[in-house]
Amino acid sequence: MPKIPTFTSEARPTAQAASVVSNIKVNVNETVAGALRPLGKAAEDYYVKEKQIEAKVQAGELTANATVEVFNAASEAELKNTPQEGIDYFNQKFESIQNKYKSKAPNRNAGDLFNINFSQNKSVYVNNILKKTRTNLVTTRVNQVDQRVKSRIAAAIASESQFEFDILAKSVEEDYQGLVNDGIIGKKDLEIYRQKLPALIETQMVKHKAINNAFGALVLLDDNKNYPNIKGDEREKLRTELRQIATFQGKVVDFATNKRLLESKKKVAAALAGDEADKFFGINPDEIDQYYTGNEEYDNQINNLNNKIINNEISLDNNYLTNDKIINKILNNEIKNSYEKFKLTGETEAKSITERIGDGSVNLDDDNFFNNIFESQQNPELNKTNKEFFGFIDKVVPLIEGSTSSKYFDNNYNNRLSSFRQDMYGRFVEGLKQNIPVAKLLDSLSDNYIAKDILDYAPTKSNVRDALSIFAQEQEPVLTEGKTKRIDGETPSEYLKRIETINIDDSSSSLDVDKNVQQVGFVGDLFLGKDRFLIGNWNKNYQTDNTTKNSLKARERLNRMNEPDYKVPNDAVSAIENAATNFEDDGGFSKEYLIDALTKIGQIETQYETKIQRGNNPEIENFYARSYWQIEVDTAKDLLENSAPIFGKNFESTFSKYAKDGKTARESLLNLSDKDLVNLLEKDDTLAANIAASLIVTRFDTEIAWT
Repeated sequence: MPKIPTFTSEARPTAQAASVVSNIKVNVNETVAGALRPLGKAAEDYYVKEKQIEAKVQAGELTANATVEVFNAASEAELKNTPQEGIDYFNQKFESIQNKYKSKAPNRNAGDLFNINFSQNKSVYVNNILKKTRTNLVTTRVNQVDQRVKSRIAAAIASESQFEFDILAKSVEEDYQGLVNDGIIGKKDLEIYRQKLPALIETQMVKHKAINNAFGALVLLDDNKNYPNIKGDEREKLRTELRQIATFQGKVVDFATNKRLLESKKKVAAALAGDEADKFFGINPDEIDQYYTGNEEYDNQINNLNNKIINNEISLDNNYLTNDKIINKILNNEIKNSYEKFKLTGETEAKSITERIGDGSVNLDDDNFFNNIFESQQNPELNKTNKEFFGFIDKVVPLIEGSTSSKYFDNNYNNRLSSFRQDMYGRFVEGLKQNIPVAKLLDSLSDNYIAKDILDYAPTKSNVRDALSIFAQEQEPVLTEGKTKRIDGETPSEYLKRIETINIDDSSSSLDVDKNVQQVGFVGDLFLGKDRFLIGNWNKNYQTDNTTKNSLKARERLNRMNEPDYKVPNDAVSAIENAATNFEDDGGFSKEYLIDALTKIGQIETQYETKIQRGNNPEIENFYARSYWQIEVDTAKDLLENSAPIFGKNFESTFSKYAKDGKTARESLLNLSDKDLVNLLEKDDTLAANIAASLIVTRFDTEIAWT
């Protein structure tokens, strides 16, 4: 008979309690009731355990939530001044939190279990609170003593009374002895306090002095002979603190001084103007001392300006570009008042705004305009909006300048642009007073746009024609000199071709490019084109012959750059880029200007066809000029020796390979023989371009360069 297979159920992981049997076997000889009795008991046991687990889970959730609050309560209790205050506060909070979460228990079992679990950690919190608050108590007591000691020292120093100093040590020792009596410090600690007392007194003396003059206190502290008890890190820490105070005090003094000077200058300006508009009579010399600032140098400036007005030695003309440079210096806080001296690009002498009034670049209206900007500078927020306004002006002014040549012959050019800038500023300030956002004031699509009538400031065609006619009449003597007057009916190209042949071989031709070309403006355009200023600079300061023949030759060579197939060699391009980067902003020349000038000088000198100068003297042929820029060895050595400051870290980094025997690259190049340096200038385009750039930034006329 085949065996009947038996099956036993296999348990699998469930959430059941461990004691529940899932594979009960029923004996075939028992009744069903008897067989099921163990199963019922197992189910009953399982239900009890399940309820116990459920109570634990619920109590655990309550405990977790309550723990967050009790932790915060303990942290707050630790901040109390005394242990008793901390414990009382914590007990109150603890009981409140316990009752709160116990009431949330779903049944009594869960609530009781929560109480048991929650109370277990209370002693840990209490012990921590006691430690913290006791530490706080000691710290507070020590701080109170320290503060009382410092107050006693400060009072003695401020009183300047010898009696106060005589009783100071005794009073301070009594304070520290109180800490010993409280058991906070021991006798050894008391001795340490005694030793530190002299340094503490000296520190308070320094701080007392710094209240009115932190810089003076800092100077005294820099000498170790003063306040010898303040040493090491404590002395350096005090120095740092004094530097910060001195900086703050300096700014406060500057602010007050500049505000006072501004008020003085406005008072002077009003007095100079008198009662009639556009009339300036000056101030009665007997009364001018009423307008003085108390600064002798500034008062001399006021007096000299008044004398210029009284003697009719003041010009009402101005220069828009010069004023623009001054405005930028004010916005960048390089000038803080109208009496402070400064230099503009290309200037050798520093002069203040007040000293410039009436010299043709700054007039009295400009001075008043600058005063308004100075006033705004005292408010950081207005300073920010001012920069936005003048950035806007830089963008829109080209719309009303007129043609490029008009700035050279239009006598109203500077006044027109200055009036536009000042009118727009007045509207801008008024708009700000009405709380109109800056963006709306400067947005051409906004109803509040300040420059809606911008085209009214642009010159009309008739204005340009009239200005050109007047200018041409004024310049007639220049045109007729040297027989260069244009013949009736002669076209510009015919005229130009004819005058090129006049005295072309005479090295002493009559036209002084450096002087006349600048003066005649558009006439210079006719002779030499848009590069007339570069040609003038090259002719005078690079070529040094300064003849008409050379100028016309330069113009002719530069014209070839307009040919379709013209290209500067790659080796020259990279050399020019490096030189312009190395000498950027030296002498006031931008990188863009240096790139343009070096590119065009290379074309003028060699047309990028050779690097070797040819001559008629075989004996010195090896020492003729070299490179695309025709650098002579004498010129190179003169620059390396006498213009050392401009050969900075960028130059040294580029030519570090030439640095020998512990010398700099500049010194090593200067020590080369003439022959070796000539050969190097021929082979190293980058070096030659850098020498050419150094010549430009040291010898070129910056005013011409930037015009």
